[in-house]
Amino acid sequence: MARVAAEEIKPRHLGLPDYIRILSKRKWFILVVTAVATLVGGLYALSSERVYEATALVMIKQRPQGFFWVTGAEANMAPNVAMQTYARIVRSSAVTDLAVDHLQNLPSEARIIATSGEIKSTLSVGVIEPDLLRIDATSPDERKARYFANYAAMAFVDVNTEDRQAESTTAREFLETQVAAYEDDLEQIIQQMTTLARQSGFVDIDSEITQAVNSLASYQDQQRLAQRDLLAAEARLQELEAVRADQGDVLVGEAVVPNPEWQALQNTLISTRLELQRLQSQYTDGHPLVLDQRALASDLEQRMANTPQLIDAESARANPATAGIENEIKSARLAIEEAQARIGAAGGVLGTIRDQIRDLPEARQQWQSLTDRLNAARDAYLSLQRELRQARLAEAISAKQGNAQVVDRAEDAREIQASLSRSLVFAGALGLFVGLSLAVLLEALDDTIYSVEDLQRVTDLYLLGIIPLRSDEAGPLVTIDAPKSPPAEAYRTLRSNIRFSLFDRPATTFLVTSAGSGEGKSVTAANLAVAHAQSGVSVILVDTDLRRPVMHRLFEVDTEVGVTNVVVGDLDVAGALSDTEVPGLRLLTSGPLPPNPAELLESEQMSRMIEQLTELADLVIFDSPPAVMLTDATILASKLDRTIVVAESGQITERALSDVERLFRHARADILGIVLNKLRVTGGDYYYYYYYYYYDYAAKPNGNDNGDTVPADSADLTVMPRTGREADQHAQDLTDLNAPTDRPPDDSDF
Repeated sequence: MARVAAEEIKPRHLGLPDYIRILSKRKWFILVVTAVATLVGGLYALSSERVYEATALVMIKQRPQGFFWVTGAEANMAPNVAMQTYARIVRSSAVTDLAVDHLQNLPSEARIIATSGEIKSTLSVGVIEPDLLRIDATSPDERKARYFANYAAMAFVDVNTEDRQAESTTAREFLETQVAAYEDDLEQIIQQMTTLARQSGFVDIDSEITQAVNSLASYQDQQRLAQRDLLAAEARLQELEAVRADQGDVLVGEAVVPNPEWQALQNTLISTRLELQRLQSQYTDGHPLVLDQRALASDLEQRMANTPQLIDAESARANPATAGIENEIKSARLAIEEAQARIGAAGGVLGTIRDQIRDLPEARQQWQSLTDRLNAARDAYLSLQRELRQARLAEAISAKQGNAQVVDRAEDAREIQASLSRSLVFAGALGLFVGLSLAVLLEALDDTIYSVEDLQRVTDLYLLGIIPLRSDEAGPLVTIDAPKSPPAEAYRTLRSNIRFSLFDRPATTFLVTSAGSGEGKSVTAANLAVAHAQSGVSVILVDTDLRRPVMHRLFEVDTEVGVTNVVVGDLDVAGALSDTEVPGLRLLTSGPLPPNPAELLESEQMSRMIEQLTELADLVIFDSPPAVMLTDATILASKLDRTIVVAESGQITERALSDVERLFRHARADILGIVLNKLRVTGGDYYYYYYYYYYDYAAKPNGNDNGDTVPADSADLTVMPRTGREADQHAQDLTDLNAPTDRPPDDSDF
C-alpha cells in the first residue's frame, strides 16, 4: 500500500460542507465574539458624547489661463491655484488665526474664546467639483461648530482677498517696469536707424539698390555701343585712307578750322549734364551716383578749357578726284575720338556704380535688422500697454474683492453621533464577521483530522471502516451489549472490509494500534474480535499493552497470568488463555506488568508465542500501546502479518498520522488500513459513507486494486446496505449520532 509522506500532503481546500462543519464546531466561539463586539459597540454609543457638524460653502472663481503677458522666468508668475491647495489653505495658521481674531471681536454676548489649534482640529475641508470648497466643523458644542465653520470661511475669503490684492499689485509693478524698458528700447532703435540713414545718404535702401542696378545696366549698354561705334569708325577710316592713297596729289594750304576734339568734348559734356540733372532729381547731392556724375562733368569742362576751339590746319586743294574723300576721313577721325571719349566716361561711371552696389547689401542688412527690432519692440510695447491697463483694473477690483466668496453659511449644526441601534447593528455585524474570520483562520491553522475527506487528503492508506460516535449508554463492547446499534453494525462492516482486503493475501495475525492514547484502539480491537467470533471464526485476542492493559476489564476476566508468564516460560500458551462469554473468542491478558516491556516484546520467546497462537486459532488480534509515544507497537508490527491503525476523528493530527506511517515504514510493517473512530455524522452523512465505502468496495475487485474479483456468493455480502423499511429504520437510529456523550471516560477509551 502506497503511503503519502508529510511533505506530500495535498493543500487543504474548504468547501461548503467544511464551512458548515466549522460553524457547527465553533458556533459558541463565533457567538461569544459577536456578543462581545455588540456589547462594546453599545457601551461606546452610550458613553460617547454628542458631536455636532456644521457646513459652509465657499466658491472659488478661477480666472482664464494666460491672463498676463510674461516672458522668461516670469512665465508662471500667476497660474491658477489648484482646489486642493485652497482646501489646505483653509486649515492654515493664517486663516485660523484670523478666525480667532474675528471671534474675539464679536459682541460680548456672542463672543467665543478659542485658539487657532482648537479651530484647526475641528475643521475638515473637501472639494466639490468644479469650484466649491466644503468647510465642515465638528464640535461637542453646537454653537462652536456653527461659528467655527462660518468664521473659518470668512477668514479664508479675507486672506484670499489680501493675497489676490498683493498678487495684482506685484503684477502691475512688474508690467510698469517692462513698459518702461521697452520704451527705452524703442528710442534706441529709432536713433540707430536715423544714424545709419544719415551716414549712408540713403532715403530708401531698396529703391537705391534698384536704381543702382538699373544705372549699371544702362551705362554698360552705353559703353558697349560706344565700343561698337569706335570699331566702325576705325574700319571706315582705314578704308578711306586706302582710297585716298590711290588718288592723285593734294594742294596743301593754311586755314583756321573748328577743332574736332573740342566739339566731341562739348557733345559729351552736354550728355553728362543732362544725366546729372536726372540723377539730382532722384537722389540727394551726397549720393554716390550724383557725386560721380558731377565729377565727370567737371573733368569734361576742364578738358574743354584745355582744348582750343579753333586750330590752324593745312589747307590744300585736293585733287578734285579726292576732295570728298578727305572730308570723309576727317569725319571718321572725329567719330573715333567721340567714341573713345564716350567709352572713357562710361567706364568711370561704371566703377563708381559698382563700388556703390558693393556697399549696399551690408547697409541693407543693418537696416533690416533695425527694422525687425523696431517692429518686435513696438508689438511688445503695445501688448504690455494693454496688459498694464488690465492689471490696473484687476488691482482696483481685488482691492475690494478676491476670487473667493462665501455662498452658503452654516445656519445650524446637525448631530452626527451614531444612534444606539445603529451602533449595536454595526458592532454586531463587525463582531460576526470577525468571529467567522477567526473561526475559519483557526480551522485553517488546525491540522486535526475530522472527516473522511481530511483523511483522504493526508494519506493514501485504505479506509477500512468508520465507527460513529456513540450517544447511548451501552458499554464499550457494543457488539455484545447492543448488537443492533449503528456502532455494532460499523464493527461488522469493518470485519467484512478486512476480509475483502485479505482475499488474495491471507493473514492470521493483526496488530491494532493508534498514534496517541484515548483514540479507542483497545475498544476497536475488542469489538473487532467479537465480530469475527460471532461470524464463526476462532479468535484469540491478545493484550500486549504491557504498560496500561485494559482487555481484562472489558471482558471482566482475571489478569494474574498472561503474556508475560508465557514469554518468560512460566506457563504455556494454552494454559494462559481465558474463555469469554462470546463463543469462539478467547483472551490472553497482559499478565503481571514487567519493568522492560519493549525488551520482552522484542525477544525470541515473543516470536515463538505468536507462532503458537496462530496454531490455536484462525485469527489472532493484538492490542498494543500508542505507536508514536512508545516503541512497543513498531516492535510488534514487524512480527505480525498486518497492522490496523485506529484514528479518532477530531483528535489525531496530520503530523501524528504521518509519524505513524513513517515509524511503521521503517519497521517494515504491512499496514492493512486505517479505521476512522468516533466520527460525528448525521444520518445523511452516514448513508453517504456507508454506500460509498462499503457497497462500492464489495462491488469492485477485491478492494485493494489487485485485479482479482470477489465471488458473487461470498457470505460477507450480507453487510451490503439495507433497503426499504429496514433502511429507513436504520437512518432513524443514526439521526442523533452527532450528539456528544455525557458518560465519564473510562479505561476502555484507551
